[in-house]
Amino acid sequence: MNRILGIASTLVLVLVLSACDNANSPLRWIEDVRLPDGRIVTLTRYQEFKGPHEWGGTPTVSDYWFEFKHPDTGQVVRWQSDRDLDALAMFMDGKVPMLLVRPNFGGVERRNCPNPPYLLFRFVGSWEQVPLEQIPVKRLRANLTFGISGERKIIESSNFHITAEQTSNTTFQDVPFIINFSLMKEQTFGIQNCGRNPDRLLEKNQ
Repeated sequence: MNRILGIASTLVLVLVLSACDNANSPLRWIEDVRLPDGRIVTLTRYQEFKGPHEWGGTPTVSDYWFEFKHPDTGQVVRWQSDRDLDALAMFMDGKVPMLLVRPNFGGVERRNCPNPPYLLFRFVGSWEQVPLEQIPVKRLRANLTFGISGERKIIESSNFHITAEQTSNTTFQDVPFIINFSLMKEQTFGIQNCGRNPDRLLEKNQ
């Protein structure tokens, strides 16, 4: 009987360790993104899971990158970041790729607690940050997969290929994640914003 119990305990331990190994393993997938102008850009995405977690818990996200071919020039464009910046939406300003991100985890304080809680980047040979007030669109829906820890099962069950239909229907707290920048007067930074609920500029009455 003791031998049977020992074997059973070993099997349980192996299953637990296997689950942990899977949660620790990097995730690589293809993601089709529909731009606001209707074109679809295909991203190759890579996410690591080495972030802080409780003992026995699932590791949180850490470093990640994605790359795609510029829809006009064919140039390979690569974005790379740690967990501090969560990519939300990609679009084009003429022939310039633009990326909207939100500070995440400790990145909120390190980025001086922006309100609204977004940062804007453009690619001109390399990525550079520009003031959020310069965003050329007034209405933008998140079109990138975010919250990857929670989305891992969806990615795996989709055979590691997320379609434009999936990325075009993102939600935030069970409502469409549509940001209306016409509601923004100016973006502020500073300690007075830290720890408070920021104005996400979400469309009302959706």
